[in-house]
Amino acid sequence: MEDSRNLITIRAQDGAIIKLEAHTVLESTSALAKRYAGEGYPDRYIVFSDKKALPDGGYEDGIYMSILLRPSIFPSQAQLLSAMAATAMVTALGEHTDKRLGLGWVSDLYCEGVRIGGCDIEAKLDNFTSYEYIIVNYAIRIKKKDFPPRLTDMIREVFESDNTSILMIMAKTILAKFFALYVNIKTSSRFMDVYSEKFIQRGIRIRYTDGVKRHFYRILNVDSKSGSLVLEGPHGMPIKVTSPRQVTMPKRIRLKKTK
Repeated sequence: MEDSRNLITIRAQDGAIIKLEAHTVLESTSALAKRYAGEGYPDRYIVFSDKKALPDGGYEDGIYMSILLRPSIFPSQAQLLSAMAATAMVTALGEHTDKRLGLGWVSDLYCEGVRIGGCDIEAKLDNFTSYEYIIVNYAIRIKKKDFPPRLTDMIREVFESDNTSILMIMAKTILAKFFALYVNIKTSSRFMDVYSEKFIQRGIRIRYTDGVKRHFYRILNVDSKSGSLVLEGPHGMPIKVTSPRQVTMPKRIRLKKTK
């Protein structure tokens, strides 16, 4: 499939102008966003595609999006950015499905207990106290059986003039939620309460590596102030995990049946 791109202008809730570069298909929105970051592209420039190119020549439908940010925040203030981005993702997509969505640490997205993608953060420090850029990447596989098109979205797809697809509409919903939270990133209570409510990995046992040995510990919670994962260690003593490399998260979680 040949790629084509379309530049769309969006106005955020705080009045800021956002540029969204929409592609037909891309191998990696992250790679392109990092190139743009090095070339001096502005704050809130977004690269989007609803098809990810696969090595075999095919593609996978979904929401693939990278948000280029040039924030005036300290690294300590950015530590909960993953949780904030994940909260925007799960609340936005919750408007497009009646399936049970949940979050896994740090920012995985589960649909009916199956991991379907998530988001991650890449950053480059300008010095020890500020960032040259931060890139928030979303990669979410979207299947119609889980996210059936809403009538309002199908109408928008037909009548809007910017070649809007239903997947782009869903991406715009994520962006609206993201920037509404981003302007208040220093107030973590605005999103950590929702993150905690949507966190579905409590009680499951996962593999943890302490640098020497591997262990299997039960997840207790996520720390609301630091975003660290809290495990139940030996003799019930809590262990705080800050690096995702120390743990192996499941691709599937058995959910309790609903009545």
